[in-house]
Amino acid sequence: MFSRRKVLGLAALSALASACEAIGLKATVVSTKTVNGQTTTKVREAKNWQEFEEAMGEVATDFSDFAKEVGATTAELAKKLVDVPPQGQVRLGALAPSLKPFEGDVRYDYIKVARMNPDAKYQFNYVQIGMPEYDNFFRSAAEMYGAAYQLQETGRHVLLASYKVKGEDPPADVESGKKKFKKGEVDSLASQLGEEEAAKKLALLWGATAELGAQVAAKAVETAQTGAALVASAPSQIVNPKLVLHIKLIIKGLEQSVSMVKDTGGLLADIVS
Repeated sequence: MFSRRKVLGLAALSALASACEAIGLKATVVSTKTVNGQTTTKVREAKNWQEFEEAMGEVATDFSDFAKEVGATTAELAKKLVDVPPQGQVRLGALAPSLKPFEGDVRYDYIKVARMNPDAKYQFNYVQIGMPEYDNFFRSAAEMYGAAYQLQETGRHVLLASYKVKGEDPPADVESGKKKFKKGEVDSLASQLGEEEAAKKLALLWGATAELGAQVAAKAVETAQTGAALVASAPSQIVNPKLVLHIKLIIKGLEQSVSMVKDTGGLLADIVS
């Protein structure tokens, strides 16, 4: 689905390939791509850690229908609103300092990978209307979903890697991202991935993302309440004529973002509790 860059040093790559091939690591990875209603399926074999990482980046999952709704409304608002700040965009490194070293690396930055999908329903963008309260809420909702998405995908990659280390094919629900998991389970698996650089970085990424997930989950109720209050007050607070023209669409975006926050908060709580 995506073009991938090879970033491991030659020495590290040689060591990883030899180690993985020595234990018989091999996987068949199936990914799909839909363009203009036409779906194509790509099947590839992964024989070592690098090929495995490249292939797994092609299978990013979605877990929230609300995010897709927010994405559509955000795109519509971006077209209709004038004289407002440009859309904001969630960046992995902005979510937590510990995630900054992974930002932009398509092996670990799953927000970036998802954004690279030309058919993505949600691009991790958020609308800004030039009113701090509203802009802060839209940003918080988008960042919360970004944190949950990164956590979900990181956990999935750890689960997949744990099967590959054992030389086993992962179950279909793990590959598709439908498998539900708990932090404790993934903590244990991450500690057993091995000493290869890529495995250690994936374990480190999981630890940082899980810590962020717990922090964000604790704020979910407050964030949803803030959004609900903005929905109620929008008709009286938004008086700029250019915004009033699209007040119904702005409120729609607020309501959808509140739903996304609740959905995301529930997912995070299920994983980190």
